[in-house]
Amino acid sequence: MIAPARGNPLPEWSTLTFAFTETDYIVRAEGDASREPVWETGRIEPYGPISLSPAAAVLSYGVGIFEGLKAFRREDGHVQLFRPDANAARFQRSAERLSMAPFPVDLFLSAVDQLVDANRRFVPPPGRGSFYVRPMQHAVEARLGFGACHELAVTMYGSPVGAVGAKSEAIRLQAVERARVAPGGTGAAKAMGNYAGSVHVAGPAREQGFDDVLYLDARTLTNVTETSGANFFVVNRAGQLITPPLDDQILAGVTRDSVLTIARDELRLDVQERPISIDEVLAEAGEAFCTGTAWTLKSVDEIAFRDRSVRFPGREVRDRLWEIISGTQTGRRVDTRGWTRLVPEGASRR
Repeated sequence: MIAPARGNPLPEWSTLTFAFTETDYIVRAEGDASREPVWETGRIEPYGPISLSPAAAVLSYGVGIFEGLKAFRREDGHVQLFRPDANAARFQRSAERLSMAPFPVDLFLSAVDQLVDANRRFVPPPGRGSFYVRPMQHAVEARLGFGACHELAVTMYGSPVGAVGAKSEAIRLQAVERARVAPGGTGAAKAMGNYAGSVHVAGPAREQGFDDVLYLDARTLTNVTETSGANFFVVNRAGQLITPPLDDQILAGVTRDSVLTIARDELRLDVQERPISIDEVLAEAGEAFCTGTAWTLKSVDEIAFRDRSVRFPGREVRDRLWEIISGTQTGRRVDTRGWTRLVPEGASRR
């Protein structure tokens, strides 16, 4: 039996954006790498503050990771998740990169089921948005001096967020001659610290009317990598779909992988994962878009770099991909790839 929550008010579905709304419950799990098994099963708790030692390693040394995935309410009323197993696997890879014991995939999936089921009333109606799930793992061990930590915790919370439309507004990017992360660093992991530095870089661009920045690779400052929190794609004049290859500076996005799979297998596009310079993007691309859990697929209308500004009028490839991916996420299309997971009724009471 889970403890009763305060019963927070539901938001107005028509005004939802990608912003935080407090819900009823969170999931917590403790881990200790000095015992076997390392991880306890997650438990449901009423939403509220969590307790940490001031000396917790996550606070001083940033030993923490996170994930992001969505649950959708289908027309038949059932709620389903999109590719949670892929997020669970990346959660493990990110933890290992920060020398934390990985959270087992089965416990991850069970915790997500529990969280969404406990907050089921906060999952928006079909077409009105989704329920965004934010799993985090952090080193809670109190220590002075950094190193691998034994005492760990996983915390998951969620929030209803607004819908991404078929004709969602395109964004403007400013390409910057700097890298998002250091070469050989934690760029391939979803580490908390990777995102803190982006605020300082993207802030001035947003003040100039841009939606985000597009980073270049750290080694040459010539090839594009990704934005502050999304992977980047272009379609060139030859009809090739191109995205930078995964390396130590680029996160393996779940939506990125979904786009590549559908583009190759269903749309039969010429897909290339290869370095692409900012000069080639500006000279050869007719379409550009970004992918990520928050944006799904977001068209890029304009990229500014140095004294140049180029528009990208194309939308065809993005729109075709969006229709398939969003249709699968929401249950409008039959899932032929096993990418969705139904959230069982009563999962939080088991």
